[in-house]
Amino acid sequence: MTRWLSLLVLAASAVALTWPCPAPAPQPAPAAPPELPSASAAPPARTAADRADARRPAPAPPTRPEPWFVDDERFYQQFIARLTELAEKGECLPTEKLRQQWQRGGKAACKLAPPAAEQLSPHEVYRRALPAVLLLGSVYPDEDGTWVEGMYATAWVAAADGIVVTNWHVFSELQEGEVFAAADYQGRVYPVKEILAADKAADVAIVRIAARDLTPLPLSRDYAPVGSWVAVLGHPGDNFYVFTTGSVTRYSTQRNDDGQQESWMGVTAEFAGGSSGSPVLDARGAVVGMAALTLTLEDQGGSARHPHPSVRRFPALPPTPFSVPRAFRLPSNKSLGRHSDDDKPMPPAGPPQPPAVQMILKMAVPAPHIARLCTEP
Repeated sequence: MTRWLSLLVLAASAVALTWPCPAPAPQPAPAAPPELPSASAAPPARTAADRADARRPAPAPPTRPEPWFVDDERFYQQFIARLTELAEKGECLPTEKLRQQWQRGGKAACKLAPPAAEQLSPHEVYRRALPAVLLLGSVYPDEDGTWVEGMYATAWVAAADGIVVTNWHVFSELQEGEVFAAADYQGRVYPVKEILAADKAADVAIVRIAARDLTPLPLSRDYAPVGSWVAVLGHPGDNFYVFTTGSVTRYSTQRNDDGQQESWMGVTAEFAGGSSGSPVLDARGAVVGMAALTLTLEDQGGSARHPHPSVRRFPALPPTPFSVPRAFRLPSNKSLGRHSDDDKPMPPAGPPQPPAVQMILKMAVPAPHIARLCTEP
């Protein structure tokens, strides 16, 4: 028995040694590490373009444009000096003709500029409007025949061939021999040659000055929505080219002393005497209105009183309740806004003191009422 068991063990061992076994799967060879350049390896050759780029200085970071610092006194005095020269040469529209044309009404042929397609930043609205906004002022002869300062307001260019727009009331209190001219922000002065159209109820006058190739502002034919953004560029007081922003507050209507219906657009953008005729601009730089007057609402002891505004051009005294000047006339013997202590008004002798101001409403002519006076040439 033992012999047979030994033979079986030997046979099984022989079978195990001769049976084929599967070979193990080949393993991928490890990747060779990247070769590092030797310290003595030469750098790649540089082209002429590479050498030129290396010599070219890095671009400077963008800088903001330098602002225009307005010298009000110098700007105005140079305007008056140039206007006086034009008046002495007889190049301005004579007073009597000006009055006749102002009273006749009518419409003006204007080739209006289209508005921008896209909305602009406030600075871009200002930048585009600056060359189109003018100082409109006058001189007249005094008793000795010396030309003296008259009034000033604002106007804006509606067409490149010298057609500008301002308020009707700017010409409502003419002095004998008073003549007008307009100046742009660069100090170029152009005499007023003709009043093309005027409308008292709309408070609009369209004027032609002796100028060509001006930069016009586009005029909207639509009402700006209440709540929409607006800006005003004008000349409040003795501060020229002041840019303010706000929004449209409402539209209102009332009858004037002649029984004519007036329509107004309220805005919160600031303006004051001297801003008459200033363009009210929307976010595309189009004229949507024109500054005309302000209404001062005063404390009435807890009760409201219906205001009936009056208008004065020469602010010799503090404004009467509910009104401030709509255009600004200077005393003939005073320089612009530079008064000595002797020029200050005397304080009131005693009570009553004027009531406190609660609110000042800014009123503008809506753009469609300006556009009605313009016809396509």
